[in-house]
Amino acid sequence: MPTDLIVRGAERIGAALVAGLDDGPGGPRDGEQAAPVDGDPVLLVGGFATTPPLLGPMARWLSALGYAPTPVAIGAGLDCGQRSVDALTERVRERADRTGRPVRLLGHSRGGQFARAAGARTPGHVAGLVTLGTPFDLYGLAVPTMGAMATVAVAGTIGLPRLARLSCLFGECCRRFRSELRAPWPDGTPFTSIYSRADRVVPARASIDPSASNVEVPGTHNGLLLGRTAHRAIAEALARCEPAPAAEQRGGALRATVA
Repeated sequence: MPTDLIVRGAERIGAALVAGLDDGPGGPRDGEQAAPVDGDPVLLVGGFATTPPLLGPMARWLSALGYAPTPVAIGAGLDCGQRSVDALTERVRERADRTGRPVRLLGHSRGGQFARAAGARTPGHVAGLVTLGTPFDLYGLAVPTMGAMATVAVAGTIGLPRLARLSCLFGECCRRFRSELRAPWPDGTPFTSIYSRADRVVPARASIDPSASNVEVPGTHNGLLLGRTAHRAIAEALARCEPAPAAEQRGGALRATVA
């Protein structure tokens, strides 16, 4: 199917980008904080046209810090935003309930959008949110980025399955999702937005969120995910995401007591 060809093409591009890295993920360097509690779960959420190969280096680095990462590439970041958030919300609940610990959400680009919306829906299951080059203003993107999104949306509108549609950008389909990108973030749940002024995919202004601790670092858009320049800021932000003591949900959901 055409959609499958698009995803396979994204996977090849991702594998090539990872293979071309000069610096591997390695272990923690000076200033990179280890997990406060060994094995704390992290959902690493990929963005637009992101497939598992692109998430591999970051996942290995998170493991070296002591976290238990789960890479999540829902529809390669190309699907309807509302469907993607619904799917991620279920992953958050399942992972937190299975481990007995609130999860940290780490989202790159559009994956940060999904993570922000899903985290707002499941505050008792989330220890904190960190986003990398995430646009919280859908219409303030760089022109090439908007063009790529529009091309996918047109393809989805004419019938290609598992792709966003034009109604996702402007209509009723994803109205809730769009509103959640700027909705107030739950009090007491750490939220850090990491961005770069050298990002030519998502302008820095689109990544500034009034509910977040906004942290500027050097690097390109993919460099926030694949490179090492942002790692110290990411490690510090994740370490601040301390689960609340005796986090509890009704109805047999998450119950976790942190010593």
